[in-house]
Amino acid sequence: MLNHVVFQKGFRPFFLLGGLCSVFLVPWWAFTYQQPMSGEPGLESISWHSHEMVFGFTMAIIAGFLLTAVENWTNRPTARGPFLAILVSLWMIGRLVGLGGAVATIAGLADLLFIPALTVAIAIPLFLAGSKRNYLLLAVLPLLWFCDLLLHLRTSGLLPQSLLRTDLVAVDLIVVVLVIITGRIVPLFTRNALGDENIRPIPGLGIAAIISVLVIALIEVVAPGGYIMAVAAAVAGLLVLGRSVHWGFQKTLGKPILWVLHLGHAWIWLGLFFKAASAVGLPIQSSVATHALTAGAIGTLTLGMMVRVTLGHTGRPLQVTAMMTVAFVTISASAALRVFGPWLRADLTRTALISSATLWSLAFALYVLGNARLLTTTRPDGKEG
Repeated sequence: MLNHVVFQKGFRPFFLLGGLCSVFLVPWWAFTYQQPMSGEPGLESISWHSHEMVFGFTMAIIAGFLLTAVENWTNRPTARGPFLAILVSLWMIGRLVGLGGAVATIAGLADLLFIPALTVAIAIPLFLAGSKRNYLLLAVLPLLWFCDLLLHLRTSGLLPQSLLRTDLVAVDLIVVVLVIITGRIVPLFTRNALGDENIRPIPGLGIAAIISVLVIALIEVVAPGGYIMAVAAAVAGLLVLGRSVHWGFQKTLGKPILWVLHLGHAWIWLGLFFKAASAVGLPIQSSVATHALTAGAIGTLTLGMMVRVTLGHTGRPLQVTAMMTVAFVTISASAALRVFGPWLRADLTRTALISSATLWSLAFALYVLGNARLLTTTRPDGKEG
């Protein structure tokens, strides 16, 4: 069983399970909104939702992407066979954290073991290959683990509930990962697909954008909210927007596999601007910024990359089906409803939430339906992967 094609590359099990997780868990949360959970003592529905979106779904996709990408970057294996199966098992057990009793305790321990195990899997080939360019991506993982640890300690009653919202810091750290990765792949993929040499990244601006988002994560720890955060988020938004000026978004409108990445990137700078506006006291709730970065940026970019990586690494042409185009539109509509619905019509918050969750679930259901066979069968060209 451990020799099955599913355990040959990290993207196969994690994209499949992450997609299924998204199909079921988001609607479940939407329909149990603000209800108590039976798991760790301080774990309410909202806490569970934020934990699972960050450390459940998003970490699954990050794991699948990094385990696959690091092999390409270093020409060395990350996790395959038994090691990959262990990673998958830890992630799956960790999803039971919302249940009660000893199960929640075991699930919490598995959840806390997952990121360290993933870090080892990608650190070894990166260090052996001397891939210094990717050390920052590696450094983010222990920081995410520490956020997860504090969250578990808080919900278990071992730390005060008034403690720093580490889930928000974790979102900032994931945005750092997204800013790094999109800065590399979006202009590259667009230039290669369109054959336009004018499409290019601006190195200095790209580095500044990464640093600016790291600063936001730091401010989230020491001085969340207020004018310092407002200035930092506004600067970061301008840098992330500015670096994409020459990425040729307007030329990608007929190519869904490209425009979905540009759209996901746009949600990053939009979310940062919302964060600045909220911090300075404008009538924009902080949750608007949070969901622009999560439902918008994370949702859109993960789905877009899941489709692209699945096609490319299973030996298929990089051409999306009509079903996947519908999925891209659906995830974008889900994000728009979640971000703008409660903001514009507070009385329709629950309706917007349920509608957004339904569309989110549909988008990832379409991904699973359209790609499950590709993820669980060998490549048509007979190559490994």
